[in-house]
Amino acid sequence: MQQWARFVWSDSGLWPGPINFNDHRLYSHPLHIEFRNNEIYRTPLNKLRDFIENHGDVQVDCNSKSHKEVMDLLMLGCNRVSIDIFTKNNEIELCHAVSEQLILAITLPSNLSLTYLTDTLFPRLNEVKDLGPSSVLIISKRKGDLAFVIDKIPKDLRNYFSWLLAPEEGDTVPISNNQNILGWILDGERRIGV
Repeated sequence: MQQWARFVWSDSGLWPGPINFNDHRLYSHPLHIEFRNNEIYRTPLNKLRDFIENHGDVQVDCNSKSHKEVMDLLMLGCNRVSIDIFTKNNEIELCHAVSEQLILAITLPSNLSLTYLTDTLFPRLNEVKDLGPSSVLIISKRKGDLAFVIDKIPKDLRNYFSWLLAPEEGDTVPISNNQNILGWILDGERRIGV
């Protein structure tokens, strides 16, 4: 099971930190880079391409809802790129038609409830099964939510997808079953030993 060091991209470096883009401690870890508040559009592509080329195993979550954004990032050399699970079906299908390196991203709401799971999330997971992507990233905003959700996912869905887990806790959390867990996306500072 793989573990990625999770950071947020900014002009001044990677957060939490800031950690310089060329910090030698980054080279020994696979990286999960998040772009927030449309930061991806303010980042010079050559800067991002150089970063990806220098660091190797980089996956990016830019809260994308467009196959064009995903394709651009894959062309820059990202190993995997996420697209929001609630993106239009045709956008997800277009991405998957070009690359199997697509991750469906779920950011759990801060007011998570069982109703959200049964009425919104689980039906959507059933819909996207036929669209192609087989990896799902779950990002939690509150401690305890990720373990709650992963343990509530129906068995057929749990077995269908491979799961990447990014808990608010920044570290692995106990879950009842590690089956189909592809990996954990954990606090970058702790992973590199800051």
